[in-house]
Amino acid sequence: MKSNKISMILCPIFAALSVLFIVLSVMNFTKESPENPLKAKAAEYLLSDEAQTDAPAAALEKVISNNMKAQESYPEGILEELKQPYSINNDLVGWLSIPGTEMDTAVLQSDDNFHYLVKDFYGRTTVETSSTNYGNIFLDYRCQTDELSKNMVIHGHTTGRASGIPKQSFRSLYDFRDKQTFIDSPIIKYSTLYKEYTFKICAVFLSTTQKSDDNGYFFNYIYPDMSENNMVGYIDQVKQRMLYETGVSLEPTDKIITLSTCIYDYGKSVDTRLVIVGRLLHEGESESIDASLVKDNPDYRRPQVWYNSHGKTNPYINAEKWQPAAN
Repeated sequence: MKSNKISMILCPIFAALSVLFIVLSVMNFTKESPENPLKAKAAEYLLSDEAQTDAPAAALEKVISNNMKAQESYPEGILEELKQPYSINNDLVGWLSIPGTEMDTAVLQSDDNFHYLVKDFYGRTTVETSSTNYGNIFLDYRCQTDELSKNMVIHGHTTGRASGIPKQSFRSLYDFRDKQTFIDSPIIKYSTLYKEYTFKICAVFLSTTQKSDDNGYFFNYIYPDMSENNMVGYIDQVKQRMLYETGVSLEPTDKIITLSTCIYDYGKSVDTRLVIVGRLLHEGESESIDASLVKDNPDYRRPQVWYNSHGKTNPYINAEKWQPAAN
């Protein structure tokens, strides 16, 4: 009798867990999100009287179907695979992935660059989730959403791999300090709501955010709409800072994507960003890269505070201070 009771208790639990496992497998944008509202809805439904007559897969299908029905209309031409996440958060503007890494996530946009620094995909803050405040990856508010800006700038926090928040952060970008990661994963995939684009990574570099750390200069790499003429100076700045040569060309006519996240390679007191730049794949170009062209750049440009702390002379101290200009 006791064993029968235990079985009666455990069977529904295992059934519920199997459904939740399917939820996590089917919906990439919800993987490893411990307070996922859809997961909560699924669990609530499974406990209802109605769900007792449904198989787990049917119960899951109802949860997803009901959520999508709540979305009365979609932008015309939206990619089919983005309808589901869009129905949960209409701030969705795209999807970002780097094949060969764990980077595979929704990209949001608000009317400023602060909202999604602290709010996640479901609009929750730290207090509401009782978790560390990592926000969500988001497109710079100045960038276009239906087409590509000259520079598609995407911001995101970084977490350690022990934090359990891989998808909502840019922690995969840290691996690109090692040139082997670039060799293994040189492609960035970015979809607007309407079209998928492929970018080839051309540069990985560090840049500080405070003028006081680098002789009164801030490299404004997050400007979305540089002119082609102005981009010549931008490319020169990027080449000065590259951690290694990629062998991938970058021309003023190219459109680029910029992934930017915090890093502390120059110390906790120096506000620094790790930046990965990809340029739009040229027509007819292969996605592969020539690994023989990938070489370390031991003298890449650092901020003045680094040269001071290491007792070294800054070879870039008299370099031109480039500023962006619009088309």
